[in-house]
Amino acid sequence: MYFEEYGSKKNPALVMLHGAFFTDTFIKQYPLKEHYHLIIPHIKGFGKAANELFETESAVDEIRTLMKDYAPAYLVGFSLGAQLAFKLVSESPELISKAILISPWLVGKDVISDDMINGNLKMLSQLKSRFFCNMMGLSMGLSREKRIELVNSIQSISEQTVKACVDNGISLESLPRFSFVSTPVLAIAGKKEPEDIILSVKKLSEMNSSFAYELWEGARHNIPTMRAKRLKRELVEFFK
Repeated sequence: MYFEEYGSKKNPALVMLHGAFFTDTFIKQYPLKEHYHLIIPHIKGFGKAANELFETESAVDEIRTLMKDYAPAYLVGFSLGAQLAFKLVSESPELISKAILISPWLVGKDVISDDMINGNLKMLSQLKSRFFCNMMGLSMGLSREKRIELVNSIQSISEQTVKACVDNGISLESLPRFSFVSTPVLAIAGKKEPEDIILSVKKLSEMNSSFAYELWEGARHNIPTMRAKRLKRELVEFFK
């Protein structure tokens, strides 16, 4: 599995699982390399693995295998990455010291509407425009080199991958064993995010006393980039 790493290997390992499309979701948290050994896997279907098709079980297996070399590690995920992190916490808690799940969608998944899938396919179509994609990378704070990588990788992302990411089969109902996990987990969502995401983080806390949650005032589905300073502080505080 391809992954990037930053910081000294002598520091505690922090695995960062990106959201759909953007492998550098946590670019504004990379300065944490001064305190942690950052590991950024490229999830199957994106980045350096964009030529592959996303499939939930094989994607989780790849991340699990990678994490065994650093266990127990800290874990943070955003959106798709948060859903994969939830599955890892539920199935392999021995690999994880603590985890933060940002904007996971874990409830209301019994019916995946065409509107949900079409919305993500529309985003893919927009990102296929090299100009638009470059502007998105610029707004995220990516360097020129990182923007070129992003633009090139987006061209290889398939519609099948996007559909599989939306309909990934990860939910509270699909992983009931999470109720018995003792790994400390913090779930975060913005108050302006879709109701299913807000309900997801609340339900996690209700169903497991090791899980806490926070709802951030004014935040949308963009916490790693638009609430970067606060998230950086939260990561340090929770993981220390």
